[in-house]
Amino acid sequence: MVEEFPRWAAEEISKAKLEEAGEVKQSGYILEIDEKGRRIDVQFYDQLPEGRYIATLELSDKIPLSSLKMATNYIFDVKVYKANLSEKLVKFLFDSYKVKVDAVHRYVLAALEELDIGTDASSMQPLPEEEE
Repeated sequence: MVEEFPRWAAEEISKAKLEEAGEVKQSGYILEIDEKGRRIDVQFYDQLPEGRYIATLELSDKIPLSSLKMATNYIFDVKVYKANLSEKLVKFLFDSYKVKVDAVHRYVLAALEELDIGTDASSMQPLPEEEE
């Protein structure tokens, strides 16, 4: 393991030029809301483009924080930004930390829609009792 993260690697990551890589529309739910930073952590039901299921999304100014609910199912409309890393950095991260990373991503929440997937309690049937 490398003891200190090299300056050149930190600079490459922090100065990476993120370019719009498309938009994804996926369902999931909010795990955490960072009001001060205007960010949310989201658990998606399907993988994001780089394979993760959990991501931090920055909120656009159009989305009021007061409208967000934790553990509620939503369809998230997310703009994806991506910057590829140099071969040197990719190799360094794998050799030093055993991490396979070839790009950095940024996610911005453009819109969201609450899903109404609740079940009416009156229509629920009890489970059959187990026989001993």
